[in-house]
Amino acid sequence: MDVKPLRVGIVGTGGIAVNHHVPNFLRCPNVEVVAACDISEAALEQMRARHGVTDCYRDYCELLARDDLDIISVCTSNDMHYPVVMAAAERGLDIFCEKPLAMDLCQAREMWAAAEAKGLKTGVNFSHRRTPAAQLAREIIARGALGTITTVQAVYAAGGVGYAQHPGTWRNDRQRAGWGGLGDMGAHMLDMLGWWLDDDVAEVAAYTRTFVPQRLSRETGLPMTVTTEDQGMVLMAFASGAMGYLCGGYIFTGRGYDQRIEVYGSEGGLMYNQQRPLELDVYLPPEILADYQVLRQGKTPDTPYTTILVPERLQGLIPGQNGVRRSVIMDYVDAYRASHGRDGAFCFEPGFAEGVRVQAILDACALAERDARWVQLPL
Repeated sequence: MDVKPLRVGIVGTGGIAVNHHVPNFLRCPNVEVVAACDISEAALEQMRARHGVTDCYRDYCELLARDDLDIISVCTSNDMHYPVVMAAAERGLDIFCEKPLAMDLCQAREMWAAAEAKGLKTGVNFSHRRTPAAQLAREIIARGALGTITTVQAVYAAGGVGYAQHPGTWRNDRQRAGWGGLGDMGAHMLDMLGWWLDDDVAEVAAYTRTFVPQRLSRETGLPMTVTTEDQGMVLMAFASGAMGYLCGGYIFTGRGYDQRIEVYGSEGGLMYNQQRPLELDVYLPPEILADYQVLRQGKTPDTPYTTILVPERLQGLIPGQNGVRRSVIMDYVDAYRASHGRDGAFCFEPGFAEGVRVQAILDACALAERDARWVQLPL
């Protein structure tokens, strides 16, 4: 029996759509990107030129009015996630959305409720879940190999050179972005920690700072006031009793995109470095370590941690595609296809539920900073 093509509409055709969403949808068998929408004609022209999408709109309501769409992929600025998702849900369209899910927890909960009421298949692009070393870290923690988790440290450090001279964009405007470095970078880390530890954040204290308060707007060339943070730091207490620290920001000069997480428990620890996606540094009991291929031996005074190779089964390599690895979008499409099988169950994470979980922590961080206090979750 022929499988019906999945037909995707893209709302927002900037870099994340052109370079990530569309290529990953198109790597999936029998998926078509049939329409796109953006307020910028130049962005639409880029979509036409790069991916041959000819049905283009300036108004997302016109795109959503089509009767041939299955999935809406939301790649807009953060302030538009809510209206686009709510309109798509009203139309009964399944939704894959960029992170963070919404501008605040109230919006995120409404979006989740609207999708649940319609029985929609949702996904949120916490894309780093697919990093092979992240997959291995989750496996090791789930095995209980680290014992009782006591401490986690997470940093998502972005930074090139000449940061203060970068032009201002919508990401520097709180009315459009909601957050700066902490929400943009830190959201990935908050999702990763929840996924790895299977544990809820119970309490937070937070502090943010804007180091460059004014920029020249990329759109107008005129001065604009920066209202989002360049960097944020969070202290966390988990429901299990573990302690945590998170830093997310853009001001790490020369670092590029450098994502690191350390997890320590009563029986061992691990150190994840996204720049080494096929390796993981671990301190594990011998019986656990024996299950993995050792690249560099540790347990010496100078190098106590052993480096292990991510097993091929977790590397996500796509046969015949020259080192291309699976993405969260591909997993979403596979789960979507599987849900049309015998039992009809849609089994996929991260979806809107996980998006709400991260949004709740970010809202708690905002309250904690505003009131200079620890804030308890759930809100």
